[in-house]
Amino acid sequence: MNLPLYRQQTPDELPDGGHRGLWYDRFFNRYNADWTIPEDGKSSWINDNAKQVGDKSVLDNAAQRHLTLITDLGGHGAVFKTDWHFATGLGLPHPVENGLVWHHTLGVPYLAGSGVKGLVKAWVEVWDESLDATDKAQRLRDWFGDLQQAGRFRFFDALPIAPVQLAADIMTPHQGKWYEQGGEIGDCRHEPDKIPADWHAPVPVPFLVVKQARLLFGIAPRRPEYADALTDVFSALKQALDWLGAGAKTAAGYGRMFEDAASTDALKHNAATAAAAIERAKLSPEQQQLRDLANLFAAEQQRGTKEAGGPLIGATNHLLKDGNAWPDSARANLADLAEAIYGYVGWGNGQKKQERKARIAALRAAPDSGGPGITP
Repeated sequence: MNLPLYRQQTPDELPDGGHRGLWYDRFFNRYNADWTIPEDGKSSWINDNAKQVGDKSVLDNAAQRHLTLITDLGGHGAVFKTDWHFATGLGLPHPVENGLVWHHTLGVPYLAGSGVKGLVKAWVEVWDESLDATDKAQRLRDWFGDLQQAGRFRFFDALPIAPVQLAADIMTPHQGKWYEQGGEIGDCRHEPDKIPADWHAPVPVPFLVVKQARLLFGIAPRRPEYADALTDVFSALKQALDWLGAGAKTAAGYGRMFEDAASTDALKHNAATAAAAIERAKLSPEQQQLRDLANLFAAEQQRGTKEAGGPLIGATNHLLKDGNAWPDSARANLADLAEAIYGYVGWGNGQKKQERKARIAALRAAPDSGGPGITP
């Protein structure tokens, strides 16, 4: 048998760090010599791919960037946790008869933004009983748009924030021909395999599902003036995920998700920490030390304390000794900040006060050459 080109160049198993979605979709290798699939071929392929997928650090960084984008656009992001199985993309073509939607770079299943939008729209259009027909039509037009205008909100892809556990599942349709050709059947008396009846045997069909996952959902207003309705839109999303479920087989209980406040808070904290680290890396060493001193000063002011021998005064005295070697603008900023700190905490006794004022004056003595500075 002549193998396809990819079968001559790839291993029999996915290498470590490989893209599980690409492997699952494109490298099915359970064919017989005549290109038929053995009885256990589909189930063995499903079972072999029922693993935990995704790189923790990559997913965490992607989630932080995703949340930052949503927040910068004036939107709201929150993490939702699957209640049971979740599947999306089962209708995609695949040798095992059921596909799965994989993120093209992260290598994990996800829910596209169009699916999130469709879910919220279905809730508003069919299930939300709090609105009359007129208000519902207006809300549908405002939130989701029509032929004359775009919707007022952007719906982002729902991305896993951590590795995803996959599992093998199975469906057992009993009347396959009826499902396929029921609407085209005329006289069924001579075609008993095409009518629904109790003599049919189930045909097991394996498929791959998400067993455990936490996904970041995000919605943002298209314009700032639309932000007032963002709370209502996100509330509709929460109810839709709770009552309807996302993805496929929701009638069987798949796809239901509940908000995970703890994971949302942790993600926000990590995103803020990462953003602060990036911002800090842009500063010169002198600017970083000034920023740290300014933060100490702000914390002491917030507490309402004035510790004459505390960390704030210790750090200020230390920088005054080293600051003479700094670039001119940084020295000037240090002089201003030190003067403000001593003015708040106290200059000390007569000799200390004179020494501190002299050091501040020395910092200001050199002409400003336009070097790097910072506004505390």
